[in-house]
Amino acid sequence: MNELKKEILTELDSRIERLKQHDDHRMEQDDDNQYTQLNHALSRVIGVSLCKELEDVRQFVDQL
Repeated sequence: MNELKKEILTELDSRIERLKQHDDHRMEQDDDNQYTQLNHALSRVIGVSLCKELEDVRQFVDQL
């Protein structure tokens, strides 16, 4: 059971890190196109929310 918990936590950490890297990558892109900017803004809102949810799930699993 402990090994499974470690594997789940590792996977959650990996996904959280990829989301954060994706957010950093989007910030590096500079585009004056209003539709691209809107797309980046929406993507960031979704990404931040998803990252928070994954962090909450990780915390829950860690407490098991």
